[in-house]
Amino acid sequence: MDYRLEKESFTVSRKIFDGSVTQQVELDYILPDYYPEIFNILSVRLIPSVERRSLGASRLDFELGVLVKMVYLSESGEVSAVEQSLSYGKSQEMPGTFKSPVISISAVPESVGCKVVNKRRVDIKGVVSAYILVLADEEKEAVSRAVGGGIQLKRTLVTFPSKRISVNKRISVSEEIDLGSACQGIKTVLRTNSAITSLEKRILSGKLLIKGEAEVALLYLSSEKEEPQSVKFSLTFTQISDVEGLDEHYDVSLSGAITRTNITQTGKSDPSIIGCELAIEIDMLAMRFESAELAVDAYSTLCESSVELTTERLESAPIAVNESKREKTTLTYRDGEISSVIFAGAEVGRIKEYGEKNGSTVLRGLITFYAYAKNEDGRLIYLETKEQLELSLSASESESCQRAQVRGAVLGSSYKLTASNALEITVDIRLTGFIYEDCEKSFVINVLPDDTKPLESDSKTAIKLYFAKKGEEPWDIAKSCRASLEAISEENELDSERLEEDRMILIPLVGQ
Repeated sequence: MDYRLEKESFTVSRKIFDGSVTQQVELDYILPDYYPEIFNILSVRLIPSVERRSLGASRLDFELGVLVKMVYLSESGEVSAVEQSLSYGKSQEMPGTFKSPVISISAVPESVGCKVVNKRRVDIKGVVSAYILVLADEEKEAVSRAVGGGIQLKRTLVTFPSKRISVNKRISVSEEIDLGSACQGIKTVLRTNSAITSLEKRILSGKLLIKGEAEVALLYLSSEKEEPQSVKFSLTFTQISDVEGLDEHYDVSLSGAITRTNITQTGKSDPSIIGCELAIEIDMLAMRFESAELAVDAYSTLCESSVELTTERLESAPIAVNESKREKTTLTYRDGEISSVIFAGAEVGRIKEYGEKNGSTVLRGLITFYAYAKNEDGRLIYLETKEQLELSLSASESESCQRAQVRGAVLGSSYKLTASNALEITVDIRLTGFIYEDCEKSFVINVLPDDTKPLESDSKTAIKLYFAKKGEEPWDIAKSCRASLEAISEENELDSERLEEDRMILIPLVGQ
């Protein structure tokens, strides 16, 4: 039997790697001579970042930076802060070969502990994890047209990302900030919380124009006042990058994060002027979508036939996430009473997506609530607790969440004392980023008519009557009768995928 199948290619996303790499952090730290001796440790933090990365033929290499920051009290009650930068070279083997890779690495602290060896020496140990996701394009083929053999095809219009461009950019923003006359100079930085509050893009002549704004919250000790001071300020940044192949036909999603904040005292004559340097990481994913009519079912009107199918997941355009949440918790001081609160806030950790049974997507992460306060003796104390953050997104009817690239930023915080040893912290959080959804579809990759098993036919019968019910598909009717779908649609003037009412259908049986 002579017949010909024509095929078209389409692109699906394949996971190359989805896992994590852990790093043990160990630091034996001896205080410099000009620092006071340790009486009480207030807080120890690990602040990780990914400094560089490169993907070879079979391995992903990256540098994991960890800033270790310790805040402590001397016996006299003086507050001091020290920090140490560590760097670790990491690698992860990648299976197989891949095309147009998309790399996502998120570094988060898992745990940290500190042991005071003596008044000038501490032993800090902790764990940092780098969560890695590598995706790549994979080309598939499906039948799009059939000629001969009485082969009938049920085709559907499929949209898929035919091309991807993934770019990781590093931006350094350096600016002098005037904190005003209230600032008498920065002696020690206790804590910095930085977040990108807006990120805009524009594509122009193959260039990607990025404009954004970052907010920095700073807790510090001044040269004049013993009590910590807090201040908040904003910085704007722009970046113009040449991106090969990028044009207005691409859907572009941007995600940004501040990986390092460095504060310096720059104003020699004016102590209110400080220098702020931000290291910003921008991830860009551009997707160009194309459409093709592909077969999802087939049969022959002349003989028995078998159909080979493949099931694939096709991505849709990214869905932007811009949601606000208000969260609160209570911090309790177990060793006495709280006389006053100096600063209270929160940080949002890594956000991960989870699929629910009803098809909706739930974003979950951890919020670290913290507060610097004074006890009844006037000494500085530090309180901290972690709470679960959860946001449910409405479900799509036919699609499910493949992955999420969402970050959380604390836009504002407030507090109130609810007892002599407890305070309630309320924070406003904004979750921004993208949800990448896909849907599962089956496609015909081969049709095999068996001419040794011809269908029985009555040459004297030209038309057959079929009493169809409302909601039936003309395709299913044609397939059950082994008749031509085109002939049935033409004979009965059918132009919809489903019948809108009960009716009699004429099935032409001659000349198929």
